[in-house]
Amino acid sequence: MLLMLLRSLSLFILLFLVAGCTAAKNHTEIAKNSYIKGIVTSISKVNSGYVYTIESTDTSNGKLISAQGFSSKPCNVGELVYARLNGAKFDYFAVLVTGFERAQEPVIIKKHHRTKQNLTVDSVPVVESIEF
Repeated sequence: MLLMLLRSLSLFILLFLVAGCTAAKNHTEIAKNSYIKGIVTSISKVNSGYVYTIESTDTSNGKLISAQGFSSKPCNVGELVYARLNGAKFDYFAVLVTGFERAQEPVIIKKHHRTKQNLTVDSVPVVESIEF
């Protein structure tokens, strides 16, 4: 009886440790995600490159909300970029859309309201004659 209790207790402790290790591993992977997709809002020129400030347009999958870092790749304000921040440096920096600007006002799309009153009915001709 005591042996059975010790086995079940050791099994419980082993399962608890395994579950705790996997939970901690997932937590650190989420914290290491340092990607950002957004618009370059400001640029500062330094000796060997540029310091960019990026505001996010997409925060899905744990992407950063905003980031500031160094890159040697040239870029302009208002361009849509995708970058990976490693410390204070962007080790991956790609320009997705040049001249991309966020629309400040919502785009208005005209809607055409079509009802049965606006429709015209074309009648099929009963007799047709062709003369040469």
